[in-house]
Amino acid sequence: RKLSLRQLRSCISTVMQDVFLFSDTIQENVMLGQKGNLNISDVRLASRDAQASEFIDRLSEQYDTVIGERGEFPSRGRLQSNTVLVLDDSTSALDMETEYAIQQTLTRLPHTTKLIIAHRISAVRHADEIIVLENGHIAERGTHEELLALHGL
Repeated sequence: RKLSLRQLRSCISTVMQDVFLFSDTIQENVMLGQKGNLNISDVRLASRDAQASEFIDRLSEQYDTVIGERGEFPSRGRLQSNTVLVLDDSTSALDMETEYAIQQTLTRLPHTTKLIIAHRISAVRHADEIIVLENGHIAERGTHEELLALHGL
């Protein structure tokens, strides 16, 4: 409540399920919203964390490659070292290996609050707390183990 809207927004990064890319370079798309705060090292780190660097490195112009709007790009979002990271079903379209690799990356962000919205239990299994919604209301909450013990939803 003490932060200005600008300060609050600068602390939050989002990774959506459906990625929208602008007709620009890969580097500019990754830096979106953080141009003044990120350099190429940050872009490379975010791309590595998003499991996209191997793909980008194989491109002839790498991070300077221009991509079109709604272009296919396997990163499924940007992982930035902000205070709050919101993942909105961002791993649902990924294969299990890539999802696991991204989950491992998330564990290496200990000072980041992660809000993970997901349909698959694998995306939230290791969360400190899982909140199960039913018809727009909280039906259950707890750790994965606690929820299993309830034999509920």
